[in-house]
Amino acid sequence: MTSSHHDFVALARRLADSGAKAKAPAVLVGRSGARHEFALAVQSQRGGAKVVVDTVLSLKGVEDVQVLSFYAKVFDLSPEHALLCVSPHLGPSGKELADEYNITVLENEAPKMLVPMAAKYIEGVLKGNRTK
Repeated sequence: MTSSHHDFVALARRLADSGAKAKAPAVLVGRSGARHEFALAVQSQRGGAKVVVDTVLSLKGVEDVQVLSFYAKVFDLSPEHALLCVSPHLGPSGKELADEYNITVLENEAPKMLVPMAAKYIEGVLKGNRTK
């Protein structure tokens, strides 16, 4: 397990302690019947996926193919919010795709900073401060 994996597990526990149904890592079944793994997922009160989070770490910039891969899982699952955490950064074509596919992207040169950034985003969603 990587340290970011442990950090997402700790974040899921913290969210669960505050009443959210969160799991890290999470395996969710899409409409197709396929099982999709995410770094973290928070379920809505209706039982569907409220927020799904994945990470992509690279030595150089993250390419659009990783956005497409994440989008395939998101499309099959239809969560309310899709959050892709990347380090060090997402290339221009990847940013265009993420915007087109309504995927929120968090970027940071330091991978360790992505978990607190994701936590802030998710807490905003759970408080109703963020819309798609």
